[in-house]
Amino acid sequence: MARCIPDRLHAVQFDEAEAELLERLRFELSDEYIVIPCLEVPRQRGAIDSEADFVILHPRGRLVLEVKGGEIGCQGGRWYRVRKGHRESIAPPFYQARDNSYEIREYLERLCGRESVEARMPFNQAMVFTDVDFNAQTFECPKERIVDRAELAEHTLAEIVGRLLDDGEARFRRHFPDRELPAPAKDAQLLGVAQLLRPDLRLTSNLSATDMDLELIRLSASQLNALDLVKKNKRLRITGGPGSGKTLLAVETCRRERAATPFAKIGLLCFNRHLGAHLTDVAAREGLTTVRAGSFYAHIDQVLGDVSDAAATDPAYFRARVQRATEVAQAWPLEAKFDLLVIDEGQDLRDDASKLAFMDAILKGGLKDGRWWWFEDLDQILSPEESVLPSAAGQALFALLDDAPEAVVERNWRNTEQIARAAAKVMGRPAHEGSGISGPAVTTAAYQPGKELATLEAMLTHVVLHQQGPEDIVVLSVRGAGKECYAGQATLAGLRLVPFDPSRPYVPGTLRTSTVFKFKGMESYAVVLADLDSLATERDRRKAYVGISRAKYALYILAAPAAEQALR
Repeated sequence: MARCIPDRLHAVQFDEAEAELLERLRFELSDEYIVIPCLEVPRQRGAIDSEADFVILHPRGRLVLEVKGGEIGCQGGRWYRVRKGHRESIAPPFYQARDNSYEIREYLERLCGRESVEARMPFNQAMVFTDVDFNAQTFECPKERIVDRAELAEHTLAEIVGRLLDDGEARFRRHFPDRELPAPAKDAQLLGVAQLLRPDLRLTSNLSATDMDLELIRLSASQLNALDLVKKNKRLRITGGPGSGKTLLAVETCRRERAATPFAKIGLLCFNRHLGAHLTDVAAREGLTTVRAGSFYAHIDQVLGDVSDAAATDPAYFRARVQRATEVAQAWPLEAKFDLLVIDEGQDLRDDASKLAFMDAILKGGLKDGRWWWFEDLDQILSPEESVLPSAAGQALFALLDDAPEAVVERNWRNTEQIARAAAKVMGRPAHEGSGISGPAVTTAAYQPGKELATLEAMLTHVVLHQQGPEDIVVLSVRGAGKECYAGQATLAGLRLVPFDPSRPYVPGTLRTSTVFKFKGMESYAVVLADLDSLATERDRRKAYVGISRAKYALYILAAPAAEQALR
């Protein structure tokens, strides 16, 4: 029995001919097949959206069927259908089937890559006339791509669909005579395509800190469970790896809290400046007027009523500001403090007990008795270990975090399976269940000492820019700011280097750069990870892990020979 998504038509989509064909497809095809009925197809090349009556996925290829029931005719180039004695104009069916088929192919190419299995599998389209015999000859559609009433009566749908798959493979051979027929797609890849075309889980807004647009992502069962636990716990740690939707959940908890308690004062903060600016923008865009969002130091500035010196680099300067802000907040009246704190990328705030003391001061009831939800991934801690233990008061604050109830979100929705496996490998752990999307293999190259810049230039010129548009690329250095192999360079591969800034649109002719430290919480369609000098220590591996997991689809790594060998 075929896997149908769904297995019956909704009332608003019901068509008798399509419903009867869906029932036959369901029972006459084997479970190798996935059948998607009534798929809405947004047109990229045309002004009017369309609907593919059936999309059929099989290891051998992909089919799009356009179904027409009733009496069908074409007069003066205009197509019509007669049903229950009423004549109505219809879209040219051959064009509709072909255009939907190509729109789906182009959509899969954009998401999975032109050379991916999902996009390259043979495809075909066909017209199905359920109530008439199609005896006429037409130049617009080969006879092989027409199924009529007689064939439906004389053959099983397994035979008919098999014939259409044969025709699809024959088309592939005619179009690409020098290519081998692609290997059959694996079931996981077919399921991945089905999820791209018709996700079967709840949809909600996603935070994409790269392109600054709110996209749609699916919430896994573990994420929904985390939201349920948030409702039941005043204090909760939510932990998960990269791409598991922690930032999404952090914002979603703020939305839900505001809906439940419209006048509650909510603080939403993280450490990273870019991510903080994005959270501020999202809160403003969605009208979350009772949510004060921003980076940790933006909250410090708000408490002190001034802005920190942008040129300051001395840690003592920032420690002093944190101390002063904590003292100011401790003197606030209760009504000035937050009713709820939501902390994203919380692992970045674990390096200094004074940061926890500040959060303790701005929250009603403090971290011990107040309401807070803390999102983190401990594998992304990049700060060097403190040589001096925190005070007893500081240790008590850390204990409040570690002793809180914990929810775990495991599924990686951001990365392709190849990138997710690379991130898990560098940490010596098995990969969690991922997006199911297969992408290109991770590309690695070894550099010799002193040749880091030349290797990066060659990689960009001869590999990356042949596969990706510069607008989709961010170059990340594993070294700190000012220590990158390209520090002081004005251009690379003919493109002007500019610092990554998610608040600014891409400027043609540029290549955006950052470091793994500054890019935490961000993501990019393609990442070139440079200056990976070592994987010898836990901190080395964590830096690589953060950099690798920033890439959504394509990843290129330049590493010292020993590190590059370990990544293979």
